[in-house]
Amino acid sequence: MKTAIIGGGIAGLTTALALHQKGLGCTVYEKAGELNEIGAGVWLQPNAVKILDALGIKALVSKEGMELDRMEITNNQLRPFREIKDQVVQDDSGNKTIAIHRSKLQKVLYQEVSKHMEVKLGMGYEAHETEDNGIRIRFGEGEASAEVVLGADGIQSHLRQSLFPDSLIRSAGQICWRGISNTVLPAEDLKVGREAWGKQIRFGFSQISASEVYWFAVIRESSLPSSLPPEIRPYLQERFSDFHPLVGQIISNTPEDHIHRALLGDLKRLDQWHSGNICLIGDAAHATTPNMGQGACQAIEDAWYLSQALATHKSPDLAFKVFDTFRRKKVDYIVNNSWRFGKMAHSRLGQSVVRSMMKLTPEKVLMQQMKALYKVQPL
Repeated sequence: MKTAIIGGGIAGLTTALALHQKGLGCTVYEKAGELNEIGAGVWLQPNAVKILDALGIKALVSKEGMELDRMEITNNQLRPFREIKDQVVQDDSGNKTIAIHRSKLQKVLYQEVSKHMEVKLGMGYEAHETEDNGIRIRFGEGEASAEVVLGADGIQSHLRQSLFPDSLIRSAGQICWRGISNTVLPAEDLKVGREAWGKQIRFGFSQISASEVYWFAVIRESSLPSSLPPEIRPYLQERFSDFHPLVGQIISNTPEDHIHRALLGDLKRLDQWHSGNICLIGDAAHATTPNMGQGACQAIEDAWYLSQALATHKSPDLAFKVFDTFRRKKVDYIVNNSWRFGKMAHSRLGQSVVRSMMKLTPEKVLMQQMKALYKVQPL
């Protein structure tokens, strides 16, 4: 079965590796002339780490990142709303969250995939046609044919727009700046991931290497001035000036060209992720806001479960239906709760509700919720 994967990011490359493990070959087509992910970090939670371990690359990823012992939501002075036991942020196998630079994760995946199959760069998807003997794909630089096409080209997916032209991206009304700071956190903070809440703004960060800290700052779009200064770093320092001094230090140690801006949003729920022998995965299928830290993790889960479905069912269409049905409940839960959580984090009443819930929810219930989130099982 000749398979083409559109997109060479985390979703596409992990899927290629998972397919190879099942004895299924594919070719990855990536529009970028060279792999160069946005200069920010990602938190790989235990569900994703468990799959990377099964794919044989956990040790490689861990070596390039930083394993975190604790994840906390705090006030603006970095005091956690609740002390949470380490067991809540790891799965039954002891997998913890790995904080890593996106480009390093992509490099590990690319190097492993390239050992077994071809990754063609500079191949941006433009259109496709279904023919009697398969699918003809047209790229900006040439054409290719395949029996199965997997769309892993992100929230702005051109393949999705071809399949489902009425699909919509929903704006959360929040601007997120992400950066990589040349900072070493205090020893007691090296293995902690934090999201600090202020007056309807928030700031998250963690160490991702021996000398780098990944951070993000989120502000409601409606509270921003009509025009922002050309250099955003001084503005962010001013907006977060009443936070713990460590926050200001992290921002000030970030080169201006290492700060990236994005409007947060998600993808309005699609009725289905597939059409014939074409299936969407990752953000192309179910992009979520980043408030639960599960965007990349769910892309990795897609890779795991879709490879199982394609290895089990001879009919790609049946495999896609099984995959879609199996994944819906968890994906919908994450997308919907991430949206609500993000809205509550920027509301005074919402923040108060979240703090109360965190303080009152029994530890046993928290552990059950996390175990359900981190669960990975056979299809």
